[in-house]
Amino acid sequence: MPALHKICTLADLEPGLCRQFNYTDASGTLIEALLVKTAGTVRAYQNACPHWEVELNWQPHEFLNPERTHISCAIHGALFRLEDGLCVFGPCVRQRLKPVPVRVVDGAIYLSIP
Repeated sequence: MPALHKICTLADLEPGLCRQFNYTDASGTLIEALLVKTAGTVRAYQNACPHWEVELNWQPHEFLNPERTHISCAIHGALFRLEDGLCVFGPCVRQRLKPVPVRVVDGAIYLSIP
């Protein structure tokens, strides 16, 4: 059973906004990630554009395009769908953001790592 590590509560994450967080993977590497809440679901992705592996955000917690419809890479302007991290515009079209496993339990969002 995976270990659960609390990131924040659902109330801390407003729909259409992101929240940045860090965690250490099984190899001991520090990983930067982001949470996004959409239509009743929460997704998490590593904070790395698949094009150059650069951070996506231009300021802390700022990952979305102005319309708040896609995750945006501040370096190249690539756009990624919120629901699955698929790039739909930019130099990495058809590539995906790396998902981070999260679960919602009793109103809180947890990192779910093996």
